[in-house]
Amino acid sequence: MNAKSPYRLFPLSFAVTRAGGLYLLTIVLLSLASVHSSNNLIFIILATMIAAFLVSSIIARNSLKHVLLSVLVPERVFEGDKVPVKVTVKNTKRIFPSFSIGIEDSPGKPAQAAFAFFGRIAGTRPGSRGGDAAASAGLHPIAYFPFLGPGETHSEITVQHFPLRGQFRFEELRISTRFPFGLFRHSDRTGVRGEVLVYPSVKDISAYFHRLPFLPGLLEGMQKGQGENLFSIRRYIEGENTRIIDWKATAKTNELMAREFSREEECKFCLILDTRTGKHAEGSRREEFEKAVSFAASIALHFLDRGAEVELLTPFSHMPRGTGANHLDHILRFLATVQHSRSGSGAKADASPWYMREFPGIEDGRALRQVFSDKVFKIILAPDEMKEAYPPSVRRSSHWIRFEEL
Repeated sequence: MNAKSPYRLFPLSFAVTRAGGLYLLTIVLLSLASVHSSNNLIFIILATMIAAFLVSSIIARNSLKHVLLSVLVPERVFEGDKVPVKVTVKNTKRIFPSFSIGIEDSPGKPAQAAFAFFGRIAGTRPGSRGGDAAASAGLHPIAYFPFLGPGETHSEITVQHFPLRGQFRFEELRISTRFPFGLFRHSDRTGVRGEVLVYPSVKDISAYFHRLPFLPGLLEGMQKGQGENLFSIRRYIEGENTRIIDWKATAKTNELMAREFSREEECKFCLILDTRTGKHAEGSRREEFEKAVSFAASIALHFLDRGAEVELLTPFSHMPRGTGANHLDHILRFLATVQHSRSGSGAKADASPWYMREFPGIEDGRALRQVFSDKVFKIILAPDEMKEAYPPSVRRSSHWIRFEEL
């Protein structure tokens, strides 16, 4: 993603460095000395120091003028990753160069500066892990460019950490310089526009889940086809491949007999993420929910990479079955911003089916009825207290994974 700096918010500002503080203190002392002594040499030194201060401000302002900033972030970012971010500056001045240009974090509200120079705008989880990272956010260098000639463009790669999933936007940055004397840091706040979607972290799932009965080839089909399990033995038809002849059956019957194999069913299942976290949604329960979201992303990635058909269902959204990279991207985008909700049935009438009450955000009752039939295998990620919300018939055709186990 690319974010440019289309506007400046406030005029040039400056901060005093340690050397600059000593410089100002010297000016004050010389001012007092000149008043009491009326020494012309002291007046000359004082005037020179004041002039140097004014000249440094003019030069610094000229260095910061007409400098454009852009930020390039990888398109796919996962929670917890450290990713390279390309920071590019361009000096659009025709004659004058820019010196000692630094790109710094702009101080903002703690709730907005969760990390580095990005601010969270969606899927906020107050009190979740990483939420206190703002305490360490401040004016620290992100990139530094010693010299920018007229019309020149320079780039630098910096590594940024994304500790939380969700949708983030680029916040303010500061373009600053300590040129020419290093006594003062002159800076200008620059607004940058852009967003990046951080997917939940994905991990390798254990071999235990690889052996679940919905894996390709492990469900024996009820129709003949190209598989490995024996479906039936029949008479050999002339012209067929001789490798399917069963010689033992042929010897018993004195006729050529052929083997037929059962078709291996495709891997199809519905991944159900129950976002209802019960009455206690604070503290460790939030951590459990985040682990469940990460596990759901890991399950989807693992089986979609192997050609499975995956359907995603939560109490308030339904993503139909699909395959391939595009479907995986849709699932990860959804999981990047999914939030927990309080437990409890929906507002639908008690006469409605149980799944319409427990999944109030889904209007397509036919799709829900199909999902919860015994013909669709389901992986259900839910808190232990939500188990009673699902009838025994549903649990028999499901693999239940409690939040507490993750």
